[in-house]
Amino acid sequence: MRFLLAPLIFALGILCMKYSVQITDQFSGKIDLAEKYLGSGVGAGTYTWWKLFGLALCILSVLWLLGKIQFSF
Repeated sequence: MRFLLAPLIFALGILCMKYSVQITDQFSGKIDLAEKYLGSGVGAGTYTWWKLFGLALCILSVLWLLGKIQFSF
């Protein structure tokens, strides 16, 4: 199961990092907590949060694929 899902989750993480502006515009709008702690303005705050979220997805999917962490579904 993890050999099928982990690459998909990795790809989702890459897409989150690449299309952070479009995701923000289309779905969530600005995230107040991210704007407060990650800065505000162009290219900061919510966009940075989406990039960090995508990076975390990539790292977790690789660790899961290699068997370093376990998730129970």
